[in-house]
Amino acid sequence: MNNRQLTKFAIYAIAVLCAALINEFVIKLVKKQIHEQGYLLVLIDMLIVVLIFAPAFALVSKYTKKLSKAYLKTSKKVSSSKNGNLLGFTVAMIILFILFAYLRHNINVVQDLKTII
Repeated sequence: MNNRQLTKFAIYAIAVLCAALINEFVIKLVKKQIHEQGYLLVLIDMLIVVLIFAPAFALVSKYTKKLSKAYLKTSKKVSSSKNGNLLGFTVAMIILFILFAYLRHNINVVQDLKTII
């Protein structure tokens, strides 16, 4: 893969992960507000995805891709080397990992790292 293909992959991966993280955050907010369990909650979750997130996904991914692209360009300039995209992608993936662990699995990575150190 050449550098352009790797950059496109990095932008796409960050955009998809950000969109999934936003979806998870909103679903958790809805679950806190609606005190139903079982099949009704499943239907409510499905309705949220269809009515709100399906039309908005293109909009969110468009802006997330632009933000990701700007972030990767900035990280390339800051590092002033050919590995700037790799550095920016790595930092973004670490941040997304921490957020996914916290939102989806209730794991506080920062606290765990403090305990280890």
